[in-house]
Amino acid sequence: MDLNSFAKLISDKRKALGLSMTDVSEKTGINIEALEKYEKGIQKPTAGDIKSLGKALGIPPVILMHGPEMVHSSGFDEDGHRTSKWTEF
Repeated sequence: MDLNSFAKLISDKRKALGLSMTDVSEKTGINIEALEKYEKGIQKPTAGDIKSLGKALGIPPVILMHGPEMVHSSGFDEDGHRTSKWTEF
């Protein structure tokens, strides 16, 4: 895990969503001191924190761990049709 890439990704996404550190702390249960260290790239997050941050920020945990890239997702829409989508994170 590249801590600088992780830090930039969560900081940029948090700001893009208009969330404060307090908002993210409340959504994830991660204390603000840890969030500050994560956003500065000076502390490696726990697996649980990666999962919580991913959910709160809408970023798949694998992207948080390995950096931005194209991600493929597939599934079914409400009519039962197969869907396929590429998203860049």
